[in-house]
Amino acid sequence: MKILSRALFLLFVLFGVLMAVSNSQTVQLALWPLPHIIVMPVYLLVVGLLLLGVLAGLGLGWWAARHHRRRAREAGSEAARLEREVARLHGSLAAQQPAGAAVAATSPGQRAIERQRALVAPDLAAPAKRGPFS
Repeated sequence: MKILSRALFLLFVLFGVLMAVSNSQTVQLALWPLPHIIVMPVYLLVVGLLLLGVLAGLGLGWWAARHHRRRAREAGSEAARLEREVARLHGSLAAQQPAGAAVAATSPGQRAIERQRALVAPDLAAPAKRGPFS
């Protein structure tokens, strides 16, 4: 992917150089409400208009994505609120348990590994039973 992007960049640079060399004659640009006349090479006019088009496209894309950004922001705040609520409920559950029945503190990652191990190999999680042919 990196090679393709570099090759396309070099192709665009080559195109720009060829356009600048072949279109070096000057043109007069008069914008109606302004009293000034701007004299510039044709290639600068073309490159300027292309840059203006790219910036306009980026601006319109940013404007069109505002709804998605707002929904993502709202979903993030909702997820943070739910995380705080889960932590609060875990704290209240731990406070309700009697002191003698305290479960060994394990990390959430360790509990997830134990659940996965029980799902994958339930016979390893249960105590081994000795049969007549063991």
